[in-house]
Amino acid sequence: MKSDMNYIGVEKLSAAAVENPGTVRIPRPEPIVKADDVAYIMFCKKSLERQKAFLLDFGMVISAETPEAIYMRGTGPLPYFYVAFDAQKMKPRPKRHGFLGIGFSVKTAGELDTLSKATGVTIEPIDGPGAGNRVRLSDPDGFIVDVCHGRQMLERLDSRAPIAVNTPLEKRRVNEAIRTPILPSPIERLGHAVLSVTSLEVSQRWYMRHLGLIPSDVQCIEDGSPVLAFNRLNRGAELADHHSLVLTQNVMAQYMHSAYETLDLDSIGQGHQYLASRGWSHHWGIGRHILGSQIFDYWKDPEGEELEHYADGDVFDSARETRYHPMDLGGLYAWGAEVPNIAPKPTPSFIMSVVRSLRSGKMTARQLGLLKKAMSTKARPWSR
Repeated sequence: MKSDMNYIGVEKLSAAAVENPGTVRIPRPEPIVKADDVAYIMFCKKSLERQKAFLLDFGMVISAETPEAIYMRGTGPLPYFYVAFDAQKMKPRPKRHGFLGIGFSVKTAGELDTLSKATGVTIEPIDGPGAGNRVRLSDPDGFIVDVCHGRQMLERLDSRAPIAVNTPLEKRRVNEAIRTPILPSPIERLGHAVLSVTSLEVSQRWYMRHLGLIPSDVQCIEDGSPVLAFNRLNRGAELADHHSLVLTQNVMAQYMHSAYETLDLDSIGQGHQYLASRGWSHHWGIGRHILGSQIFDYWKDPEGEELEHYADGDVFDSARETRYHPMDLGGLYAWGAEVPNIAPKPTPSFIMSVVRSLRSGKMTARQLGLLKKAMSTKARPWSR
């Protein structure tokens, strides 16, 4: 199916960029199990107090805390969806500082047992609020991937209702005015994470095989090679977010951002004002994405990691087919603030990562050049 991407500047794409997406398809292996939800995301941080202050202003709520870790929840029933460990107190010390990994959940204990037997990894208890059990895996780049079952849900927390919107055709808000509270955005849950990986082909196959993920939309460079995949949960006829995990080709494995669902545009806007008033660092937004359709706003935590508020995202069932599109900065958003410069700095470590990628065959020199071309084009004709 031809790409339905539509934004100012799309007409500037080359003929190859427009015609070749979909010529190289992502095959779907038979999954071992099918993840049903995103469970949590894990980090290690230099200062838990500073991180806690940011997360509270971002809209999270403390579920539990110890001298070694803070566990954060939202208004939804998950016992926690964000955990930050004290980097100095973790034993053993993590190989990576910052992002450690992500957890998903399955519906039944039988699925957890099936995964354990297929991978040879023992089922163990979860060491956090809500208890439950997990199988702890490592993805091809060494990130932790927990697959969980049996976590105890909590009572929902109070939150305002979404604001009724008046349109020219329908007036739903009558005799009422909008007065959003001057508070953090009320966060419902962790929605998705975005990771750069050293081989999209290898990592994409691994996540589809171990978690049953389905690529919703795939972006490709001019030769048709997929370089970014938006993956959703395979929940059958039940609705799933457009993406729960995004994988993007890079020369090094990195956390890019994680996203947290809030109520509506007003919640995002008021949360933006609140975070700004507290002196935190804004990254990008407010705007609307094209693939996934979310209204977005990105912020940086005290150590520079990106977190996104979002609302009004697309949902699909398992019948929706995978679609392929050109890779292009302009395709990141339909409207909003101009995309910030995301070109990597040519540091010695980055240059060594390029060399390792080429030597390993994970990317060819031509593919690397085409990816650089796609990510170096102006997002909009008027962009600097």
